[in-house]
Parts: sequence; C-alpha cells; structure tokens
Amino acid sequence: MVFILHISVQNVLGVIVPKKEAESVRRRLLQSGLLLKDYQPIRDGDHVIFPVSSCPDGFECVEREFPVRKKKPRSLEEALREFLPEDAVQHVVKSFDIIGHVAVIRVPDELWDLREKIGEAILRVHPNVRTVAAEVGPHQGVFRVQPVEVIAGEPNLVTEYREFGVRLRLEVGKTYFSPRLSYERYRIAKQVRPGEFIAALFAGVGPFPLVIHRFQPNIRAYAVELNPDAYKYLVENIRLNHAEGKIEPILGDVRDVVPERYPHRADRVLMPSPILAEDFLDVALAATKPSGAIIHTYALGPNKDPFAEKEYEILRYFNEQGWDAKILNKRVVRSYSPRLDQVSFDVFVKKRE
Repeated sequence: MVFILHISVQNVLGVIVPKKEAESVRRRLLQSGLLLKDYQPIRDGDHVIFPVSSCPDGFECVEREFPVRKKKPRSLEEALREFLPEDAVQHVVKSFDIIGHVAVIRVPDELWDLREKIGEAILRVHPNVRTVAAEVGPHQGVFRVQPVEVIAGEPNLVTEYREFGVRLRLEVGKTYFSPRLSYERYRIAKQVRPGEFIAALFAGVGPFPLVIHRFQPNIRAYAVELNPDAYKYLVENIRLNHAEGKIEPILGDVRDVVPERYPHRADRVLMPSPILAEDFLDVALAATKPSGAIIHTYALGPNKDPFAEKEYEILRYFNEQGWDAKILNKRVVRSYSPRLDQVSFDVFVKKRE
C-alpha cells in the first residue's frame, strides 16, 4: 500500500530572485530573520521564490502559495497520528529493536491490517532505518529464528549492526540476534583475562566471542553454531573483525563438537540461550577444565522471583555430577514476556576430588 501525503499550501509573501543568486540570497534572508522556515521555496522558470515575513529592500516580492514544510515528528507516537486513528495509536507497541538499517516490531493482532502505516511512521521518525519488519509468529524450529515480514521501506533484511566497535553482519529472519543483550556481552567481556580459552556454544553470528575479542584480543575461542545461515555470517564476521586465528568457527551440534574436539579445555563457557542452556549443562561440563572454570548460563524465570528455582536446579545438577559450584553473580538480563524474565548466572565450577 502506498500512502500519499497531501501537502497543504498557504498564501505568503515571497521574494523573487534569479536561480544563480538563490543560495547567497537565501543566506542573507536567513541571517536577517526574514526567511520563513515553515514554508518550502518554489521554482518559477529561471527564478526561485523564497517565503519571507516582509519584502527586503531592493527585491521584487509577490504573494504566492507556498507548500507548508512538513516537520519531522519528535516521537513514534506523534508520527503514528499522521497515519492512524487516535484509538489505534494507543495499542501500537512503542518499543522495538533496530538492527543496523532494519527495525523489527511486534504488531498486535488487532492492528495487523494497519501494519504498513505503522511501518511508514517508523521510517518517518528514524531516518537511519530503511526497512521495517514485523514479527509473524514466535521463534520457530531448532534454530529458534524469528520469522518476519517486511511491512515498509526496502525489502532488504541483510544488515550490518555495530556494537562496541564490533561489526556484525546478519540476515534478520534467518539468524537469531538480539541487540538487547549488548550490555550482557560487554559485562562478560570485561571479566575475561589474557590467555583464556573460551567455548562459545550456540554462537549464532558471533556477537559474544567477538565482543570479548574486541576488549581482550589475547584469547583463544571456538564458536559452535548449528544453523548454516548463522554459521555463514559467523565466518564472515570473524573475518570482518580480524579475529582469524583467535576464534575458530565450527558448524555443528555442540553435543558432538565439544566432547570430540575440545573436551575439558575451556576456562570460560558461554551459553547465551535461555531456552537451550538448561538442557545442555552436561555439555558445558564436558567443555570445562576440571581445575576450575566459569560457566555463563541463562534461564527464564517468573518475574516475581526469577532466580530461586533456577539457581537451585543449576547448583543441584552440578553437585550431582561431582562438581563443586558457586554462583558468582546473577542478574535479570531483560524482560522476556509479561510473566517471564531472562536471567543470567555466572557459575564457578571445579571438579570434586
């Protein structure tokens, strides 16, 4: 659907100047305070007519119809009022993710038929956004990707996102990526010490190991990803960030890769998936140095008390497997749904003698 914005016009006094003198006259009018900024200049053959509050000495002036200059909305809510009825504006989700040039938004079911107008409003507010995509269902399949539909702008979901100087290329809708984990990546990266060997499980397009490498280049890591589309960008992002030889990309299932290639080598294990991590604690231990290491694991918990049950389950599991474990830090990472929070646990583990 194409939206045609009708530009209103008003009769205003205008000063006529030759086109070749237009820029210098515009500056003079601006400096003198005579130029009316709320109206757009118009062309008339070899002349330009500038809207003015009064006619300057030495110039010819006429009364003409000038288009009213459309002001950029100051917020998404203000922009939405240009496209939607007032009662619909109140139901639009005002927060959304921007990944490079792509904005990803959730459109309520009752507003789905207005999705294109919502997309146009986002383009009005965010000039750096060129594509607006709407979620079309929950995360799907073993790769947990979020299906999307382009609702406005360019039909291009391949984008480049930057975070702490790290370049990340990916395709929205085919790879999992969340800009909302930016601080979590930074927080972990600042803990890493020179010489650490790191296991990045469920690595996606590589944000966790690459942010770590940005702050602590003297590390070695392997990054395991099962999704071929994400793995393709993982390889590319390692190259883009000059991390070849420091981060090894591996396409495969962590249950196969870790025991076969890097058993009990890691000083630090990353498991940035609140859905999968709980079911792969055995793989985390298979990756971990028996002499002691840190596991960063994630879970979903009820927002009234998101830690208690998950903390008990994690510590009980490690203890049953013969590992001493201690929670070094726990925090709410983000709200995951109206009833659930995503939480992180930094766990020090050591094989019991």
